[in-house]
Amino acid sequence: MEEEEFFRLLTPQSIVQIEERIAEEKAIKKAEKQAHEEGEEEELAAHEEEEPKPNPKYEAGKKLPLSLKDLFPVEYTSKPLEDFDDFYEAQKTFVVVGKDMTIYRFSATNACYLLSPFNTARRGALYVLVHPLFSALIIITIIVNCAFMAMTEQPFDWIEYVFTGVYTLEALIKITARGFIINNFTYLRDPWNWLDFAVISLAYITMGVDLGNLSALRTFRVLRALKTVAVIPGLKTIVGALLEAVRRLRDVMILTVFMLSIFALVGMQLYMGTLRQKCATFTNFTYDNTTEGNETLMTYEEAWLEWAMDKDHWYKKEGSDEYLICGKGSGAGSCPPEYICINNTDTNPNSGFTHFDNFGTALLCTFRLMTQDYWENLYQITLRAEGPYHCLYFIIVILLGSFYLVNLILAIVAMSYDETQKQDQADADEEEEERKIQQTIHDGLREDYHEYLEEKLSQAKSQSETSLSDHDNADKISLRSNKPDENGQFLSVTKKQPSLSLPGTPFVRRNTKKKYNPIHGDHQPLMLDNLPYIDDPNAVTPCSDDLNMNLTYKQFIASRRGSYASLLKRTGSSRRSSFASRDSRRSLPKSPRSPLEKPGKLDTPWDWKKPKDSSLLHPLDAGDRGKHTENGSIHGSRLEIQKKSHDEELCHHHGSKHVDPRDMMVLKNLLAHAEGHRNSRHSVVSDFLPFEEEEKPLKDRLYDRFCSWTCCPCYQKFQEIVSIIILDAFVDLFITICILVNTAFMAADQHPKSPELTEVLTYGNYVFTGIFAAEAFLKLIALSPVYYFKDGWNCFDFFIVTLSFVEMALDGVSGLSVLRSFRLLRVFKLARSWQTLNMLIRIVAGTMGALGNLIFVLAIVVFIFAVMGQQLFRDGYIREYGDDMPRWSFIDFLHSFMIIFRVLCGEWIESMWSCTNSNGPACVPFFLLTYVIGNLVVLNLFLALLLNSFGAESLSGGEAEEDKEPNKLSEAIGRFKRFGRWVKVKVIVCLKVKMKAKPKPTDRSPSTPRLNGKETIPDGGQTYSNGTVIEMQAKSEDDDEHSVPDKSTTIVLEDEKKMEDNTQPNSSASPRESLSSNSHHSLSDDDTKLSLTKVNADGEPEINEVKVTYANYPDDCFCKVCRRKCPCCIRFENTSWGKRAWKIRCLAYALVEHKYFETFIITMILASSVALAIEDVYLDERPTLKQILEITDKFFTAIFIVEMFIKWTAFGYKKYFTDAWCWLDFVIVGISIMMLVFEIIGMDKVSAIKAMRTLRALRPLRAVSRWEGMRVVVNALIKAIPSIANVMMVCLIFWLIFGIVGVQFFAGKFFKCVDADGNKLSPNITANRTECEAKGYEWINSKVNFDNVLMAYLALFQVATYKGWIDVMNDAIDSKNIDEQPEREDNVYMYLYFVFFIIFGSFFTLNLFIGVIIENFNQQKKKAGGSLEMFMTDDQKKYYMAMKRMSSKSPQKSIPRPSNIIMGWIFDAVTNQKFDIGIMIIIMLNMLTMALEHYKQSDMFTTILDQINMTFIIIFTIECVLKLIGLRHYYFKFPWNIFDFIVVVLSIVGVALSDVMDQFLVSPTLLRVVRVFRVGRVLRLVKSAKGIRTLLFSLAVSLPALFNIALLLFLVMFIYATFGMSFFMHVKHQYGIDDCFNFETFFRSMIYLFQMCTSAGWDSALAGITNEVDCIEETTELPDGTMQYRDCGNYQAGVLFLTSYLIISFLVVVNMYIAVILENFSQATEDVQQGLTSDEFDLFYEKWEKFDPEATKFIALSQLSDFVDYLEEPLRLPKPNHFMLVKLDIPICEDDKVYCRDILDALTKNFLGTSDTPGEIDVNEVDKDKEKIEYNVASSTLLRQKEHYAARIIQKAWRRYRNERGNTSPPPYDMVISKESDMVTSKESDMATSKDSKETATTVHEDTSSTKSVKSDASNKQIAGSSVDVHIEIPESEITEETAMLSPENRTVELRADSDVVA
Repeated sequence: MEEEEFFRLLTPQSIVQIEERIAEEKAIKKAEKQAHEEGEEEELAAHEEEEPKPNPKYEAGKKLPLSLKDLFPVEYTSKPLEDFDDFYEAQKTFVVVGKDMTIYRFSATNACYLLSPFNTARRGALYVLVHPLFSALIIITIIVNCAFMAMTEQPFDWIEYVFTGVYTLEALIKITARGFIINNFTYLRDPWNWLDFAVISLAYITMGVDLGNLSALRTFRVLRALKTVAVIPGLKTIVGALLEAVRRLRDVMILTVFMLSIFALVGMQLYMGTLRQKCATFTNFTYDNTTEGNETLMTYEEAWLEWAMDKDHWYKKEGSDEYLICGKGSGAGSCPPEYICINNTDTNPNSGFTHFDNFGTALLCTFRLMTQDYWENLYQITLRAEGPYHCLYFIIVILLGSFYLVNLILAIVAMSYDETQKQDQADADEEEEERKIQQTIHDGLREDYHEYLEEKLSQAKSQSETSLSDHDNADKISLRSNKPDENGQFLSVTKKQPSLSLPGTPFVRRNTKKKYNPIHGDHQPLMLDNLPYIDDPNAVTPCSDDLNMNLTYKQFIASRRGSYASLLKRTGSSRRSSFASRDSRRSLPKSPRSPLEKPGKLDTPWDWKKPKDSSLLHPLDAGDRGKHTENGSIHGSRLEIQKKSHDEELCHHHGSKHVDPRDMMVLKNLLAHAEGHRNSRHSVVSDFLPFEEEEKPLKDRLYDRFCSWTCCPCYQKFQEIVSIIILDAFVDLFITICILVNTAFMAADQHPKSPELTEVLTYGNYVFTGIFAAEAFLKLIALSPVYYFKDGWNCFDFFIVTLSFVEMALDGVSGLSVLRSFRLLRVFKLARSWQTLNMLIRIVAGTMGALGNLIFVLAIVVFIFAVMGQQLFRDGYIREYGDDMPRWSFIDFLHSFMIIFRVLCGEWIESMWSCTNSNGPACVPFFLLTYVIGNLVVLNLFLALLLNSFGAESLSGGEAEEDKEPNKLSEAIGRFKRFGRWVKVKVIVCLKVKMKAKPKPTDRSPSTPRLNGKETIPDGGQTYSNGTVIEMQAKSEDDDEHSVPDKSTTIVLEDEKKMEDNTQPNSSASPRESLSSNSHHSLSDDDTKLSLTKVNADGEPEINEVKVTYANYPDDCFCKVCRRKCPCCIRFENTSWGKRAWKIRCLAYALVEHKYFETFIITMILASSVALAIEDVYLDERPTLKQILEITDKFFTAIFIVEMFIKWTAFGYKKYFTDAWCWLDFVIVGISIMMLVFEIIGMDKVSAIKAMRTLRALRPLRAVSRWEGMRVVVNALIKAIPSIANVMMVCLIFWLIFGIVGVQFFAGKFFKCVDADGNKLSPNITANRTECEAKGYEWINSKVNFDNVLMAYLALFQVATYKGWIDVMNDAIDSKNIDEQPEREDNVYMYLYFVFFIIFGSFFTLNLFIGVIIENFNQQKKKAGGSLEMFMTDDQKKYYMAMKRMSSKSPQKSIPRPSNIIMGWIFDAVTNQKFDIGIMIIIMLNMLTMALEHYKQSDMFTTILDQINMTFIIIFTIECVLKLIGLRHYYFKFPWNIFDFIVVVLSIVGVALSDVMDQFLVSPTLLRVVRVFRVGRVLRLVKSAKGIRTLLFSLAVSLPALFNIALLLFLVMFIYATFGMSFFMHVKHQYGIDDCFNFETFFRSMIYLFQMCTSAGWDSALAGITNEVDCIEETTELPDGTMQYRDCGNYQAGVLFLTSYLIISFLVVVNMYIAVILENFSQATEDVQQGLTSDEFDLFYEKWEKFDPEATKFIALSQLSDFVDYLEEPLRLPKPNHFMLVKLDIPICEDDKVYCRDILDALTKNFLGTSDTPGEIDVNEVDKDKEKIEYNVASSTLLRQKEHYAARIIQKAWRRYRNERGNTSPPPYDMVISKESDMVTSKESDMATSKDSKETATTVHEDTSSTKSVKSDASNKQIAGSSVDVHIEIPESEITEETAMLSPENRTVELRADSDVVA
C-alpha cells in the first residue's frame, strides 16, 4: 500500500540492499582516499557537507513522533522494520516499534553469531523485549527486591534465587534479541546493562564460591534501583542533568582540593599537636620517693607525667564526654581552679578524629569547615588552645572555602540544570508544534469537504449573480454590495482568489520552491482525478456520477497522507530529512501544489482562507467564521451551512458549466462513509476526523442533568438572591477575617490548658466550622455544582468542611486528632487574596511538578546509600556497641535512612565518627561520597530548580492572574476607603460653610514672577541640594482621587550675581521671594486644598533639556501653608531680625555643604562607636577609663545635638524630616538627649532607662549613609525588604501549620524525670510523674519544647537551621503520653514529621530567601543596565566588549637583554616558560614534602625531611640569584619576585637561627605555603585550565561587591556585639557561654557573632543567655566593696536578640553573598564562552614583547606570519597562514610596519566571526590609542597580495609576448592575450581553491564583482610615454595558489603597467 511506504518490514532483500549501500560507501571513501593521496583538488565537495548525525527524533527509547503515529500501520507493531533514520542507511540496523510507540533499535547482524533477524527465537525475544509489560514486570521485580534488601532479616532464604532467576531471564532475553557485545546496539553496548551483568555475575560467583569479604560487593545489588532510571523516560533527563553537573564540577573540584590542601598545610603548620592540651588536677598528686616495692626509683618529673597522663585526672566539660582543652597563650582557654594545663597528651578531641597532626586529618578538618558541619566545635577548641587571634584563619577558610567554593558548586549545578531545562523546553515546543500541525491537518481534512462544497455553491452563485458564462474573468474584480450585512460588515470590492481547497494549476506557483515532478503532467490533480483546478479557466465540473465513480474516502485519505508526507519533508528536523531521501522509494500521489505545501505558512500552520465568493452567499457565516478562526484553523459548524445552502437551492445550470445538486448528496454520503470507517484499522487518520459534533457521553449528560440545579423559576429567584449575598465582596472580607481568627484560635492551643480555654476553643471550633460550612453550602446553591466544582479553591473549601464534620463525628476516637490539623489548611485560603502567598504556593506547586522526577532520583540516592550503609556497617555497630547503640546508626532501614537524610541536611561528621569507631576508616569515603552526591549535587539541583521557577515568569504570572479576577478583598477595603473619603468631604464642606463668613487674606502679588523668561512653578516646587524635588499639587476637594497632578518643572537660576550677593538684605530677599513668595492665585480659592507630595526620585528618570543650577542658599523657614494663612511670617522675614536670621541660615547652609563637615561627623561617629566598644566587663576595674568614657559620651552627644541644630537651621524642618537618613540621626540623637535628661534628674539607675541606653549601639548605623559602598548595598537591601518581608510572612504561615501540628502532637510530652546529676531515668525506675515526685526525683521540661505555638516556632527554627535539632528530635521520638516518663525511641515514626518539615519548611522556604534576593538583584541590574548596550545586536555586543577590554591594554616595554654574554644566557634561561614550569614543579614537590610531616614523627624521618628541605632552600636561592643576575634591577618590578626574595631570605635566616625565628616571627615554613599561590602564574600557560581560570576570574570580579557586603556584615556584627555586651555581659558561664566565648568584651562578642552568622552553635548560645535558673537574681554590693552582678539570662531578650541576628546575617546578608557569586559566575562563564577575556589580551601583549622589545607598538611585516603563529589559542593562526593574513586585510604602514592594535583587531574579528566592523560603535573608545600614535596606512595585506599577483601576471604575459614576437616594440592597445585551450571551465575553477584556505577551513570570498584597477609598484623603472594598458585573462595552466584566491569571474584583471617590465 502506497501510504505505508515510510515503514517497511525488514526482509532478507532489505539486508541485501543495506549491504550494497555499505559497499558503495566504502568504494566512495576508498576513491576519496586515493584522490587525496594523489593530491588532487577534488575532495572539497566532500568536506563541505557536514558530518551526518542521527536524527534526534528517532533516537532509540524515544516515542514515535506524532507526525508518524498516524502513518504507522498497527499491524507492524513489534515487528522488525527497516531503519527510517537516514543516518543508519548504510549500517546494519533495524528498528522495532513497541505497543506504546517506543522506538527500539537493534543490530541486523546475527546475534551471538547464530540468530539472524529472521530467526523465530530471536523474533520471539524481540516481541517480549519491546512489550511494555516486560519493562513493567522488571520494575516491579526491582522494587520488590529493594524492599527485601531493606529488611534486616530475610524472611525466606530462597527469595534471593528467585530474583537472580528473574534478572538472568531478562538478560538472556536481551542477549537473544540484541546480540552480546560485538556490534552496535548489542547487550553490553548499553552502560545500564553493564550494571546488570556485573550484578548477575556476582550473584552466581557468590553462590558457588565463598569470597569472604567480597560478599560485601553484593551490596552493590542496590544499584539495581538505578535501573528504574533506565526504564522510566523522564528520569533520564534529570540524571542527564546530574551527570552533566558532575562533569562540569571537575574544575571546581580541582580548585576545591587545591584550596583545601593549602588551608590544610597552613593548619598543620599552625596547629600540629595543639589540640592535645588538657587540664590535669594536681590536688591529690603525691610524690613517693621511697623505693618500697619499686625496683627503680621514678624521678619527680616521671611521676608527675604518669599522673598527668592518666585520663581519670583530666577535667571533663559539664554534660559531655569531651575533655576541656586549654591553652597557654594570651586569651586562650584557662583551666578551672586546682587544675593545670598540660600538653603532649596522647588523645585528641572527638574520639581522636579532630586534629591537625597529619595531612589527612587536616584535610578532613578543612573540608568540614568548608561544609560548615559542626565547625563551631573545631573553631572553639582551636581558639581555646591557641588564643582568639587565630579566628583569622577560620574567617579566611569560611569566606573563601565555604561561602565561595560551595556556592560555586551551586552556580554550576544551576547552570547545567538550566541548560538541560532549555533543551527539554525546546523538545517540548517541537512536539507542540507537531501537534498543532497535526491538528491543522485534521481540521484541514475536515474542511476540505466543506470548502469543496462551498466552492461549488460559490461558483454557482457568482455565475448567477454576475452572469459570467465563463471562468475567464476569474481574476477580474467583482463588485459587491456596499450595504452592511447582518453583522454590520461592509462587503468590499475585492479581487477573487482561487480557492485553496482544490489544487491550483501548476502555472500559478505562488513562490513554491519545489522541484516539480514532470510525470504528474500539467493538470495532475491532488485528490480527485476528475476535479478541475479552481483557477483553471477551462475547467469543467464533473457530475456527481463521475464523483461517485472516482472518489472514495480512502483515496482521499491516501492522497492526503501523501501530501502530508511531502509537508514533513519541509518540517523534518534532520539534516536531510528522512522523508526526503525516501522519495525514490515511495510513489505517493503528489500534486505540484497541494494545499499543505504552501510555503511560508509554518508559523501559523496553513491559513485555510475561505474563498471570498462564499461570503456573498452567507454574509452572516463570514462574520461567524471570523469569530471562530483561531490559529488559522476554523472551528465553525459547517453542517448548518451545508443544510442552508442545500435548502436555498442556489445551483443554476449554465450550459456545461454547472453544479449538480446531487453532488451534495454524494458528499453527505461520503461523510457518512467516513464515520463508518472511523473504527477501521486502515484509515488511522480518520480517528482525527470527527466531522459531526459527537453526542455527549452518558456521564456528562447525567452530570449536567443532576448538577446544574435549574429546576423551577422560584428556585432560580432564590438562587439569585443567595448569589447576590454570598458573592459580595464584604462576605469575602468577613470569611478572610474568620480564617485569621480561626487560625488564632487553633494557635491558642497550649499546655497546660485551663478548662475555660478548652471550652472556648471547642465552641470556637464549632462556630467556625458552622461559618465555613454555611459559606460552602450557600456558594453551592448560588453557583450550582456544575460551576462550583470547576473552581479549585471551592473544591478545597468543600474538602475541608467535609473533613471538619468527619472529625467532629469521630471526636471520641483516639489517634484521629491528626484530622484536626487538616483544619489548618484553611490558612491557605488566604492565598486567594494574598498575591505573594499565592505566587509562592504556585512556585512550590510548579516546582513540585518538575521535582517529581528529581524527588524520585533523590529517593533512589537516599535508598541506595541507606541500604549500602546498612549492609556494610550493621555488623560493625552490633559488635562495637551491643546494647548501648547510638541513636544514629545503620542498625535497620529506618535508622539508615535517617542518617543519610541527616547527611543530606549537611551533618555528616558526627555520624561518621561513630561509624569509624565501629567499622574503621571505610566509613570516611562512604560519608564523603554521600555528602558530595546527595548534598552538593542533588540538593543543589533542588535549589537550582527553585531559583529557576523563581524567574520573572512567576512574578509576572501573578500579576496576570490578578488582572483576570478582581480581588474581592481589595474591593471591600476600597469600599471602606470610599466611605471614609465621603465622610471627610461632607465634614469639610460643613466646616467651609461655617467659615464662609471669614474674609479671605489678600494676595500679595497678582501675577507669578518670571525668572529668566520662564515661569516659576505656581505650586512652589523646589530643588534642594540633593536633587529631591518637592512638588505641591492642587487637588480639588470633591474629586480628589481623579485629579492628575501637573508635571513639575524645576526653577532655573542662572543669575550668579544674585547668588553671590547674599550679603545685601534686599538682594538676598529677592531670589528668596522669587523662589517662595510667589502667590498662589490659581490655588488660593477655598474649594481646593494643597497637598505636599514628595516626587518619587527613584523612578525612571525623564530626560529634560534643562540645565539645573542648584541654589546655594537654604529653603524658607516657614512652610507654604504658614505663609499663606499667616502673613505675619512674611512680615517677619522682611524685618532686620528676619534678615539676620536669613544670614545665619545661609552661613549654616554653607557649613553643612562644606566637604570637611561630613568628614568631621564621620570621624565623630567612628570615635563614639569605638567608645561604645570599650565599655566591657573590665570597665569597673579601670575607674579612670570609666570617667573618660562618661565625659566623651557627653561630648559626642553635644556634638551630635549641635550637628542636628545646624542642619535644622540650614535645611529647614520640612527638608530635614523628609529624609529617611536624617530621621535615623534624629532618633539616635533624641535618645541621647533623653538619657542626659534622665541622668540630670537622677533616674539613670532605673532598669528601663538602662535598656534605652543600649540603643546608643545604633550609632554606627549613621556611618552607612555617609559611605558610598555600604550605601549601595543597603539601598539594594532596602529595596528588597518588601519582598523579603513577604517571604518571611509566608515562611511564618508555613511554619505556623507545622507549629500547630507539633503542639497537637507533642504539647506537654517533653517532660521527663531526672536524678540529681540531671541524667534521664529509665521508665523501669519511674513510669510517670507521680512516681517520680514520690521517689524524690525532679520532673522537668526540655528547654526547647512544643508547649505552645511560640515555643514551637523556636523549636522549628532550630530544626530548620539544623542547630540543636537532634535534641528536639530525640525528645519527640522518645515521647509517650502526657505525664508519662519518655522511653527511648518509643515513637520512632515521629521522625517523619521532622523530615516533612525539613523538606517544606527548610529546603523550600529558607531557600526562597536566596530566590527573592537574587530576583531583586537581577531587577536592579536591569534598571541600571547601560542604555548603550540595549541598542546592539549580540555580535556587536561581543565585539564591543572585546574592544573595551582591548583599549585598556597596551604593549609593555620588555626588559632589555643584557649585553654581557653570560648574563644574556642567564636572562634567556630565566625568562623562558620552561624555567617557570620547572620551578613550579619544584614548588609542588616542596608542598608534597611538607604534607608528609606529622606529629611525633621519628628522628630518622625528621632528618630526611630536613635534608630535602635544605635542598629546596638551595634550589630557591639559586633561582633567586639567577633571576637577580639576569633581570638586574628589573627583578624587583614584579610583586611575586619580591615575595620570593623575602621567602628565600627568611628561609636562610630561619635555618641559621631556627630557635629564635620560631619564638619571635612567623615560622618560615608558613611563608613557604603561601608560595603555592604561584601556581596562579602557571595556570595561564596550561590550556586545559581555562575552567579554573574562569572560576578565579569570577572571584576577582566579585571581590569589590563581596567587600561591600562583608563591610555590611561587619556593621551588623558591630551593632549586635554592643547590644550583646550591654544585655548579656554578666551571664553565668553555662551551656554555650564559657570563659572564651561570651559577651564580656567587644572582641569576644565579635568572635562569637562571626561563628553564629553561619548559624553555627546558636542553640547553645541561646541556652546560655536565656538561662534563668540556678543563678544570682539581683546585683548586690559585697562587704569588700566589689559588686556581685546579676548573672541570670533574659529569655525574651535572648530569643529576640539571636533570632533577629540570624535572620539579618544568616538569611539575608550571607544570601546576598551567594547572589553576588551566582551572578558573577554566570557573567564570567558567559564572557569566556562568548568573547575574549582580558586574559587573552594580556597573553597577546606578553608574546608581543618578544617581537617588539622596545614597545614601539609596530613590528615588521616580515615578522607577522611568525608572530600570529607564536600566539596562544584562540587568537593563534597556525602556519601556513599567508592567505589567512591576506583575507584579514591588515593595514600596512610606511616602512612595511604593522601596528599592534590593527593585528589584534583583525584577529579578534576573525575569532568572533564578525567579518566587518559592526556599525560604528563607540569609535572614541576604540580609537583612543590610535590618536596618540600618528601613522599613515600605505597598503594592506590584501592589497599587497593583489599587487604582487598582478606584477607576476604582467611579467609572464610580457615574456610570452616577447617569445612570440621576438624583441619588438610594445603591443597594440588593449590587446587580449589568451588561448582558447587555456580558458578555465567553471567546474574546474570551483574545485580549485588554495590549499591554505582548506587548512584554515575558511573559504575566502573577495567581493570583487567589478574588475579592480590596481596600481602596481612592482617596477620602479619608468620610461616616459611608454605606459601600456593590458587586459589579461589568466590561463588555466597558470592558476597558482594565489590566483585561486580570486573567484573565477575575477580572474580577469585590468592593469596599467610600465612597458619595460624586467623579468
